[in-house]
Amino acid sequence: MALIVRRAAAARGLLAAAAAVMLAAVLLLAGLTAYATVSAGAGVRAAVAAADPAERSVLVRGAPGADPPARDRGVRDAYAPARVSAARYGSGWAVRGATGSAVPDSSGAVYASMTRLDDLSRHAELVSGRWPSGTREVSLAQPAAAALGLTSGTTLRLEDRRSGRVVARRVSGIWRPRDAADPYWLLTPDVAGGRRPQTATYGPIVSSDPGFFAAGASAGWLVEPDLTEPTIGLVRRTSETLTATGADLPRTSGLGTSATVTTGLPQLADRLERADLVRRSTMVTPMLLIVVLGGYALTLVAALLAESRRGETALLRARGASRRQLAGLAAAEGLALVVPAALIGPPAATALLRLRYPQTALDAGVWLVTALVAAGGMVALTAPALRRGGTYVAETAGRNRLPALRRAGLDLAVVALAVLAWLQLRQYSAPTGAGGLGIDPLLAAAPTLGVLTGAVLAVRLLPPVARLTAARLGRGRARAGLLGAWQAGRRAHAGPMVMLALAVAAATVSWCLAATVQQSRADQAVQRVGAELRLVEAGGAAPPGRAEQLAALPGAGAVVPAYRDGVPMTAGTDPAELVAIDAAAATGVVQARRDATGGPPGELLATLAAAAGPAPAATLRAGRISTSGPARTIAVFTGGRRVDLGVSDRGRPVTVAAGSPGLLGFKVQSLDAAPVRWRITGQDVRWRGLAQTGLTVQPAADGTFEVTEALTVTGPAPPRVVPVAVTRAAREALSTVGSLSIGGVAVRVTVVATIDRVPGTTRSAAVLVDRTALDARLFWSFGIVRDTGEWWIGGRPTGTGGLSGLRVLDRRELASGADPFGSAARIALFGAALGAMLLAAAGIAADARATARHRAVELAVLHTLGAGPRLLARSLVVEQALLAGLGALAGLGVGLLVAATMAPLLVLTPAAARPVPDALPQVLWGRTLGSAALLVAVALAVSVITAGSATRRLPAARLRLGADR
Repeated sequence: MALIVRRAAAARGLLAAAAAVMLAAVLLLAGLTAYATVSAGAGVRAAVAAADPAERSVLVRGAPGADPPARDRGVRDAYAPARVSAARYGSGWAVRGATGSAVPDSSGAVYASMTRLDDLSRHAELVSGRWPSGTREVSLAQPAAAALGLTSGTTLRLEDRRSGRVVARRVSGIWRPRDAADPYWLLTPDVAGGRRPQTATYGPIVSSDPGFFAAGASAGWLVEPDLTEPTIGLVRRTSETLTATGADLPRTSGLGTSATVTTGLPQLADRLERADLVRRSTMVTPMLLIVVLGGYALTLVAALLAESRRGETALLRARGASRRQLAGLAAAEGLALVVPAALIGPPAATALLRLRYPQTALDAGVWLVTALVAAGGMVALTAPALRRGGTYVAETAGRNRLPALRRAGLDLAVVALAVLAWLQLRQYSAPTGAGGLGIDPLLAAAPTLGVLTGAVLAVRLLPPVARLTAARLGRGRARAGLLGAWQAGRRAHAGPMVMLALAVAAATVSWCLAATVQQSRADQAVQRVGAELRLVEAGGAAPPGRAEQLAALPGAGAVVPAYRDGVPMTAGTDPAELVAIDAAAATGVVQARRDATGGPPGELLATLAAAAGPAPAATLRAGRISTSGPARTIAVFTGGRRVDLGVSDRGRPVTVAAGSPGLLGFKVQSLDAAPVRWRITGQDVRWRGLAQTGLTVQPAADGTFEVTEALTVTGPAPPRVVPVAVTRAAREALSTVGSLSIGGVAVRVTVVATIDRVPGTTRSAAVLVDRTALDARLFWSFGIVRDTGEWWIGGRPTGTGGLSGLRVLDRRELASGADPFGSAARIALFGAALGAMLLAAAGIAADARATARHRAVELAVLHTLGAGPRLLARSLVVEQALLAGLGALAGLGVGLLVAATMAPLLVLTPAAARPVPDALPQVLWGRTLGSAALLVAVALAVSVITAGSATRRLPAARLRLGADR
């Protein structure tokens, strides 16, 4: 024991450095392990909370049959103990009397979506009035009430279209959902827009009167499993259980063939598992970087310790000490260093994490990682003592090295692995948990392999580069520089250079990878939204007055209406996504990365607008509509805007006030069984008619049209070909001039630009079209008016949360929103960068101290020969500065190269898919250069301190010259 204490005291500086490296490695790895666990739970909870309502529930539809209560019990019993909400749906009911701004069907009817909902008051809040108190009262969702022109206290008249019976019900209250993302509203999807898409059915109109649900009624049940404390295993088990229940539900509930069961729980479970695989793999990356840095630092310190004890070890062997005894001494020292770090590190790491994450636990996984780190530390510290020894002369002659051929073989193996990883990443599509490890080895190890490859190159190239640099600097006249450069060129090992290069490379890769991920999120947000703000109509069509409502929002810029549709391309392929937007109005609104549209998106939109030419639209002028019978006239404008001009009749013409430009024509609906003559005056346009059969109808000499049921009145003919911009994937299915099926009709198009991506969609096959030109062609040729389905908004409007029936896509919110899966990896990478700097600083300090002690005799000889203490001190600083500078430059080069080639390939979405658009490498120059400069500054500061200490010991060293001879 006394020998162990004396040996430790003699090398206390190096042992202190080894202890610091060991404690830092344990702290970092134990902390990253604990953080990985706590971030996993947060990620799953956030992912489940943000999942689509259909992915968190099961929706059952079916016929209630002759015994509705029995079928209701059957469904509830089958899914117990999950919470089940039920709904009943009436059919065949229409609104009588005034229908507000509701658009009727071709027969002039506006249908009512009669619904009975369980526990409505728990999921909705009243806007006005109160909840119904009996069967003679109803309540309406706010959008439906606005469309039908109803308020609390008014009377709603409903007609049974089967029997003609009319009933009157008092509207007791108007309500809106408390949370639009609540799965409960899957029971009545028309609640957001107040209208079923592409129909004339408005609602929901909620009633408890069983008379509305007697004939032709259907039923629905929403099953919500308990996912308040979700785990991936719980979501998977719940999915499997509910899927099996749904498969057997037609038999057990009595619904039979009428039953339809839909759920997205299996997709949610799959996505969570893929996302967690990506998270675990990306969390392993910083841990591997710390393992490499910590292992190299500890190996460097152990090598320096063995180097300083070479004479002592040779003397002990000459006096009979066996290799086993020497290994025992090294193991005792190693235990004294490793055990305290292993006992202090995990509790300290978890205590620090609890300051930010109170739920952090010191679990078995943390202790397992700590045990592995401790075992690795013991191997690194005792390995020099376990090598096969020789004679005293052999022990003191020099350091043993592997043969050159074996060294070259190891180098080539590491380089080959890194190149293979890079090639595999280029073809990477989705992560796989290879070998049951729970991680993707390729995703986890690729950055570390790249850094290791750089370290291998640094080990082989830095020493000759240092000697070459020293030779060039040696030509100067500064004696301190000459001596320091000469000392740097004759160093026996490249430990400090490689340590610093490895640390700078690891920090650079960490900073760049984190920055690339962050920028990719911003790019994905721009691509997905396509503007500063995009508002999507939940009901599929904008209610009247929506444009004015949005334009009045504080901070709103231009408000551009748009819609999108699926466009069939070729057989056997998915349809392309068509985005129709007013190209001229959207020039300053649409946003995209420059590579998406081949330049600024405004240039592409200007090209589309120029190709479309002037809009063939008129301006609605003051005039009068005269008819021979009852008829409703609706003015149609570009952008899908409709204005109801009212109902005219014989002797009761409708006065038309001057309106805005962009008039495409009119939709005329006869309200009489007999044909109606229709005429408008005051306009300076020559009109033509388009019957429901598609035949052209010419007016009489006085401009009168005969209307049978319905007629579309159109103005000037637009260009026959609509200009479009298409992605490369869509271009393959189109010739230069072809046609697209839009809304079920064929529209001739011409491709004016081929781009990489269409803003506002992530589909590879997509089409961007000028809506003004398309609307004119659809209306003139087919009488089709497309509803506005979304709004692209510039500026930063406020108050969008108070609008009902809209889904808000905010570019900034998506770019900066919470992403626990992704943010955990970024925080871990930042920790790895800081940890790399800490470990490198400890290794550099140990090497500088050991170098100064090793050079004590040389410095004493030079001092005896006339070199002053200040000259010798400056030479030591020059030596360390040269080595540190070369190491930092090599690390920067390696780190930037690895980041540029691998970082974009490592970025995946939370759903474990490639991001759209592809990630571009990003460099945080401030942090990257700051890390390198800080490490060089640490190396210089340590060298200044050790140089001063070494020169102060020169007199004593001169007295001991020759003492070892």
